[in-house]
Amino acid sequence: MDGSAGKQARGQGHTRDFPRLLGERLCLHFVNTVEGPISEHPEDFLPTYADLVRWSRHAGLLTDAEVNPLLSAASARPAQAKAVFVRALALRDAIGRVFRAIAGETPPAAGDLADIKQEYVAALEHARLEPADGAFAWSWPDGPAKLDRPLWPVARSAVELLTGADLTRVRICPGADDCGWLFYDTSRNGRRRWCSMEGCGSRVKMRRHYATHRSATHRPASSGAPGGA
Repeated sequence: MDGSAGKQARGQGHTRDFPRLLGERLCLHFVNTVEGPISEHPEDFLPTYADLVRWSRHAGLLTDAEVNPLLSAASARPAQAKAVFVRALALRDAIGRVFRAIAGETPPAAGDLADIKQEYVAALEHARLEPADGAFAWSWPDGPAKLDRPLWPVARSAVELLTGADLTRVRICPGADDCGWLFYDTSRNGRRRWCSMEGCGSRVKMRRHYATHRSATHRPASSGAPGGA
């Protein structure tokens, strides 16, 4: 795989039906399920509970074996699935507002922090500590039967980012004034600007190149030395 192909494959996820996973943290991937939030035509990739489940598979939160039981449970209990979906969108909005505030160096709203905490506490009720690679990690062994299973790791990710990371590295991608995705800057020098260099970064550079070329092309010819001679 050449360098260009490797960059394009970064954050690809399980399927091309959903946006790439470029936030570097799960909770930011979740917020970025709205593509182009600051553009004139943002696109929401989670219009239904079923899409939430499929995105969870895309992001690696669920296995193939866990997807169909959740979809079947949602079909059998549509009212509950709808209620969980409303919670999911509320969590996504709260996470988005909190980290956009942090990226803008303003205090997050207490209500948004409380909403994240509420979902985190709910997730812990189903969690179990299990050995993993010489240490311990959270797992959710009863997940397939619970419609809110996709929310648990997202809420945990948001709390872990809030409590254990360098929050000065939370960024908002400007794109060409049309992106708005959140990402956590993992670059060595902490100067990453775009969600992806080959995407938004390339578009911005191409626009700058075009503007410079156009300006040079339309620049009026000089009429002579200053003052005329």
